[in-house]
Amino acid sequence: MNFPKAFRWTSVAALLIAATACQKSPETPASPSAPQASPIPATPKLVSAEPSSFDAVARHLDAGGGMYFYLSTESFLKSAGAKIAEFKPLVMAAAKLNEADKVKAESAWKSIAEIARNSGLNEISGFGASSIALEPGYYQTKWMVHHYEGKGNGVIWKLSGSHANARDLVSYLPAHTATAGSWNLTLEPVWNALTKEGAANPDLNQAAQALSSQLEQTTGLKLSNLLASVGPNYSVVLTLNEDRKVTVPFGGKGETIVIPEPALALMIQVQDQALIDRMEAELAKVPMMVNADQPDLKMRMIPVPVPFPFFRPALAWSKGLVILSTNELLVREMFDVKAGKKAGIAAAPEFKKLMGDLPAAASQFQFTAPIFQKTVMDIQLAATAQQPATGPAVQEVMQYFAKIVPQRWMCGIVQDTPEGWFGISRGGGGAPSEIMAVAAVCPAAVAAAIAAPNFTRAKSRSEATRILEEARLIDSCVDQWAIEHNKKAGEQPTTSDIKAYLKAGSPLWNSANSNPGQTSIAAPTAGLPNLLIPAVDSTRIIPAAISEKFRDTCPPEFWKPYLGDK
Repeated sequence: MNFPKAFRWTSVAALLIAATACQKSPETPASPSAPQASPIPATPKLVSAEPSSFDAVARHLDAGGGMYFYLSTESFLKSAGAKIAEFKPLVMAAAKLNEADKVKAESAWKSIAEIARNSGLNEISGFGASSIALEPGYYQTKWMVHHYEGKGNGVIWKLSGSHANARDLVSYLPAHTATAGSWNLTLEPVWNALTKEGAANPDLNQAAQALSSQLEQTTGLKLSNLLASVGPNYSVVLTLNEDRKVTVPFGGKGETIVIPEPALALMIQVQDQALIDRMEAELAKVPMMVNADQPDLKMRMIPVPVPFPFFRPALAWSKGLVILSTNELLVREMFDVKAGKKAGIAAAPEFKKLMGDLPAAASQFQFTAPIFQKTVMDIQLAATAQQPATGPAVQEVMQYFAKIVPQRWMCGIVQDTPEGWFGISRGGGGAPSEIMAVAAVCPAAVAAAIAAPNFTRAKSRSEATRILEEARLIDSCVDQWAIEHNKKAGEQPTTSDIKAYLKAGSPLWNSANSNPGQTSIAAPTAGLPNLLIPAVDSTRIIPAAISEKFRDTCPPEFWKPYLGDK
């Protein structure tokens, strides 16, 4: 017989029989221990009984990503005013004011309520946010603070002004820009709201007028004119030049840290040329001011005696723009980039990818390069390492965060729309899963960062307290020995003399018993210098080395009077 062939046929037959046995006949009832799962019924779409701006917000967000969030504030904010009014009698009663003060408090409460009503906060109908991966490791985040069309008349909606584009800053940014931001902000609506309410509140009107008068006396400018002339655009640019490293002092013990050469500039839009002319006239009065004008750019350098060659403050202005910078080279480079003489950050492929098809107009613009995040983390790690109270555990936590914090390109803009503030940002990192992971780790890490140094300090303080108690005991023993043996000032006892006054079996007794005839005795903590046995009428027990070891937790006053003689 051909056994391999017979074996193959036997195997096939066995499989067929097993398959047939496993099939259920139609008459076989289903096992009660394995019921068939019922399909989950579709949830009917409900309509909220309270107003909601979900649909209005949702059409601006990206569905299907790793995060999607909406919060309705409409009902809450509408009733907030009534809720605040309900607290008024309680507050007034708790204050226990006299009649004159009650009148002022009533007026102040009314003004606050009116300012809050006109602030525009009650016009916010909801907030939403979303995040979606445009490609692996590259995310787009959108958010919106919403109000209905036709609303947005309150003060907060007018703070960003309407005649400036924050994205204009991009054309000034040098290639080594680390982070930059541009914001449209005008405080004129706030001042107008205060002066309007001041007409009905004498105390508020008096305070506003006093502020305006004080500013006018100091600068010669009325506050209302100044608010209308300055802004609405304010920008900040920080560069970090990796090609030029600098060593700067860091810490209070002569430590230093090496970082890319920094430069910082603050740019302010000015609407009134008269304000710039006034500034130029005042600068002309400053002694030793260095004139460094060039075409279309006026600049004054302020000599400051500091040991950092990269810090040479400069004030410049050009075509309605005032720039205060830590270095005149940064100002010149920014204007060279603007004129097309140098390539700026806008030419970087990573930056082009970030900006992509983002809206051309914005009331806010923000940008961060990897070098900024890396430098900040390096400084934080150096600061942690220099803290005496931090141990290896805390430094390991900081090293962990240095690894997980993304060091990637990021940028974003904010727009003022007919429906509120709309923001959109792009960049590496920012995945919802990463955010959740960091959020979960942060509390434990922060707790460790706080608890570990505190535990170390508490342990150190406990050891010092024990040493201090031993010093008091030694001092007491010497006093008893001197009294019982009629000893005079200056006579020196030894371990053999004070042993009789110590509790048998205690650490001090054991040390004295093991080292007879000595004028010092072992400290309760291993590795520390011996405690001194003082002469009669002396209290010099704690050696200076112990005081120095515990100086971070115990000041010299802690050891008195056992650091020196009486």
